[in-house]
Amino acid sequence: MGHPDSSALPFVSVVIPVFNEERYIEACLASVLDQDYPEDRYEVIIADGGSTDRTREIVDSTAVLHPMVRLIDNPGRTQAHGLNLAILASRGEFIARQDGHAEWSPHHLRRSIELLIQTGADNVGGRADGEGAGVTGRAIARAMRSPFGVGGARYRYSNRLEELPTVFPGTFRRTAFERVGLYDEAYPPHEDYELNHRIRQTGGRVLFSPDVPTRYWVRESIPALARQYFRYGRAKVRVARASLGVIHPYHLAAPALVAALPVAAALGFTRRGRRAVAAGAAVYAVACVAAGIQAGAGETPSVRVRIPAIFPVLHIAWGTGFWVGVVEAALRIDIGGGSPPVLPS
Repeated sequence: MGHPDSSALPFVSVVIPVFNEERYIEACLASVLDQDYPEDRYEVIIADGGSTDRTREIVDSTAVLHPMVRLIDNPGRTQAHGLNLAILASRGEFIARQDGHAEWSPHHLRRSIELLIQTGADNVGGRADGEGAGVTGRAIARAMRSPFGVGGARYRYSNRLEELPTVFPGTFRRTAFERVGLYDEAYPPHEDYELNHRIRQTGGRVLFSPDVPTRYWVRESIPALARQYFRYGRAKVRVARASLGVIHPYHLAAPALVAALPVAAALGFTRRGRRAVAAGAAVYAVACVAAGIQAGAGETPSVRVRIPAIFPVLHIAWGTGFWVGVVEAALRIDIGGGSPPVLPS
């Protein structure tokens, strides 16, 4: 894509960590390469963690047609390690993170850079617009866009420009990494939140804008979703061990629900206790159904009826992971962290 004033635009590095993304990487790269930003003003670095499917083949084929695309190896295999390697190999004044199973709109880079320059923020990201395959995947996607399902994760449903604790996935000033360091690899899959927390602790700003949404593919099964949210809850405590300020009141709702389950079981031995448990369960069920009706607006009946059942999975998996993290903290299980890699200035 040519542009008469392209040399005046900032150079941007797009970094994408991948592992076995053959189902999605072609569409991902197509969206990254179809930007209304001059081709000579950005590069694309894909860090592959040893894919065993066709991911590398697809990337290599794309690189033949688009020399700005580069594939590097990620021997550490984790997402954070791949991101760090890609950032260290980059040369952009701005660094845009993308995921291998996600897609951008054509104006994503241009608008992100405009917002960073206009506002002085260190990181800007948009709404995480989940999409699902099949009726269960679509129900999961709708539940994950609901405030009832994901609580304070406003980047999943907000429609206004605002500062948030974290965004998805984010376009950064390079100077932010030079100031606070790169992703801390001790906190998967919460390395994004932890990095943005460090940015804000040093006076930086993390900006959300509905102008730069990212379409991404959610988990397609209930077990996969439960594993994902268990990891999220556990990782929240792991990050909190380094900085308690990452915990907000809304983070305690799901753990409170999980903590109430054994109490409910104990109350079940008495008639009065069973009535109290039944009343509490009824209130929660009604809330799930009401939130599901709102979240499923416009969807097919087969998807809408599944959404209320997704909310308990999100809540219980996250809350259980949180308590596992608390136990790890109480047992002083070492998780490392605190020394993220440094980006040379």
